[in-house]
Amino acid sequence: MNSKFNRRDFLKLAGALPLGFFSSKLAKSFGLRADQRKNVIIIVFDAWSANNIPFHGYSRETTPNISKLAERATVYHNHFAGSNFTSPGTATLLTGTLPWTHRAMLPNGTVSETYVHRNIFSVLKDHYRVAYSHNEWVNTFFSQFAGYIDEWLPKSRLFLRSSNMVIQSLFKKDSDISTVAWGRNINISDGYAYSLFLSRLISAFDNKNKSAYKPRFPRGLPVSDVDLDDGFILEDAIDWIGERVKSIDEPFMGYFHLLPPHSPYNTEKKFAGNFRSDGYKAIDKPLDVFQAEGDLDLSFRRTYYDEFILYVDSEFGRLFKMMEDAGVLENSYVILTSDHGEMFERGISGHMTSALYQPVIRVPLLIFEPGKSEHRDIYTPTSAIDILPTLAHWNNLPIPDWAEGKVLPPYQPADLADRSLYALRSYTTEKNSPLEQASVSLMKGHYKLHYYFGYSELKGNELVKLYDIESDPEEMNDLSASQKDVANKMLLELKAKLADVNKPYL
Repeated sequence: MNSKFNRRDFLKLAGALPLGFFSSKLAKSFGLRADQRKNVIIIVFDAWSANNIPFHGYSRETTPNISKLAERATVYHNHFAGSNFTSPGTATLLTGTLPWTHRAMLPNGTVSETYVHRNIFSVLKDHYRVAYSHNEWVNTFFSQFAGYIDEWLPKSRLFLRSSNMVIQSLFKKDSDISTVAWGRNINISDGYAYSLFLSRLISAFDNKNKSAYKPRFPRGLPVSDVDLDDGFILEDAIDWIGERVKSIDEPFMGYFHLLPPHSPYNTEKKFAGNFRSDGYKAIDKPLDVFQAEGDLDLSFRRTYYDEFILYVDSEFGRLFKMMEDAGVLENSYVILTSDHGEMFERGISGHMTSALYQPVIRVPLLIFEPGKSEHRDIYTPTSAIDILPTLAHWNNLPIPDWAEGKVLPPYQPADLADRSLYALRSYTTEKNSPLEQASVSLMKGHYKLHYYFGYSELKGNELVKLYDIESDPEEMNDLSASQKDVANKMLLELKAKLADVNKPYL
């Protein structure tokens, strides 16, 4: 008998037989499946770089649990996000199209009207679709796609209760404005607030509410926005996901976008300090044209980030065990990935940069197949645009003609070695405007071309760099001068692509 036939199922059986015998839950308990379509569980950890993972070559052991689980997964070693920050990167994953197509390029941007109806939720329309995110910019997309989501858990449900959360729940349609107004009235600055008595009262309430967690989080609680929320515990989201996927009727698709290891890197106490004196020394790289102003202690920030990854690793390991023990994995594909990366080099910290070096666009992708435990390594370059067509393929659905990706290897034989893959950042481009300032990378074979234009730092010039990321994964040796033929050929291809995608907006 299937291990999922537990006391709860027995009680259901006793009350429902024979009327409910062929319901998904009961049929599954007897090893029967009326529907052979597979569940899909997508777990996205925000701002998680492949460059900081040991099985991708990193010398720090940041993922002991995931590294062990990777022995049961298909691991993609050259997987690229669509951009280097949340809005375009997540929209690429959700729509299977690049930023210049879905048009969500601005901070907290939205996809074009066309792609409101073209996304992973609309493709898997025969699945029960569940969504949650700590990240408000991701919830902006959920709001656009709400017509195709059966269950969307509000962000606040998995955050600590606070006065800010109460206000946002009371004024759902104007949560941003209401929270700012509330903050102006309540927050104490230099000993003063618009309402001094109420501010003291509310401050005491919020501090008491959070005080129980302070010993566990010496750097402060994880937060999604320092000004607008009072933090969350990753365990709460993991517990909710683990319980929810056990009880959903099949087939279902869950998209769960969790904020760690995004900044601020407020890890749990048991991980804080683990890498402080480990002797790690990053490769010394030259400062970039897009370096931040002022001196940054990048070594310090990298260490905090790596220790936050330990928290992510621990909680994903716990979630995986919960799902495995409940039998969820027997009929479910699990995708573990990120929307973009993070970097601590060249005078740049984090991902709010115009640069497109490997740490900010090379992200992890692991796929756990239902009922299988074989390990596979895929070194063929792949992209976030490939996830949507792969979901369709797994469920014997037609791949939409508007999808720009390919079915991931090894699920469909294809020669993808010399395929052109792109990543784009254009932080100022409006939805219906051409790209006049942008960072674009073109990955083809073992080469990667950087192309930057329209930035004040470039003083009216373009910037082109070429790297052999197979022999030079740290991007130290710019080949644009020594291999002009390769650089020019790739640049012509990239510019032709830009001309094509700009055409509708000129």
